[in-house]
Amino acid sequence: MNEPAPIEIHKALADDTRYRLYRYLRLSGRPVPVRELAIRLSLHANTIRPHLRRLADAGLVASETRRGPSAVGRPQTVYTAVATGDREGRDYRLLADILATLTTGSRARVGAHTLAREWGDYLVTRHAPPPGARRPGPNLAGLREALAEAGFDPRFRRKGSRTVEIALRGCPFRDLLEEHRELVCSVHRGLLEGMLEGSRPRLHLKAFEPLADRSSVCRVIART
Repeated sequence: MNEPAPIEIHKALADDTRYRLYRYLRLSGRPVPVRELAIRLSLHANTIRPHLRRLADAGLVASETRRGPSAVGRPQTVYTAVATGDREGRDYRLLADILATLTTGSRARVGAHTLAREWGDYLVTRHAPPPGARRPGPNLAGLREALAEAGFDPRFRRKGSRTVEIALRGCPFRDLLEEHRELVCSVHRGLLEGMLEGSRPRLHLKAFEPLADRSSVCRVIART
């Protein structure tokens, strides 16, 4: 059977529910049953199954049937994320290089920064606490989820009751830094500003230090 074309992979992950399913499976790193996926993602099992089939058709998910230790009862189907390899990353790199040429100049970078802020606000508000919920401090869980969804590996450290330091590892734009550093850092900062300002309670970016050390960690200081 031939591997699916990259466009089929992109189409499969374009749907928010399928993206969340695939991401959970990738982060789990183990076979996961439908019941667990339904609980973790707050979805009905009957809603999840067709999305899993679509991911399987795109070659992103594999399934197998297992019996319990006692071999009693119905067999259980479990799902595992399948790594897509470097081929998908090369496709995105080519697209990013092409689009980056359209944002040369300070005016274009300002536009990219503004759009990135809007995306940051969109990503974090999807993980906002429900209306009326009271929290003693910033919604760091929602912010962490939004940053991870954008491709970062965030590490949080509180510095007092109103200040938090965030170390951002695993920059999703790292491959473009050498040729498009100003654009990448502008988009990166815009995403951060949008996420922080969209948090509840609202956070303000007080310091942003791209590539703060040799391990390519970006450091952020935010304050309520």
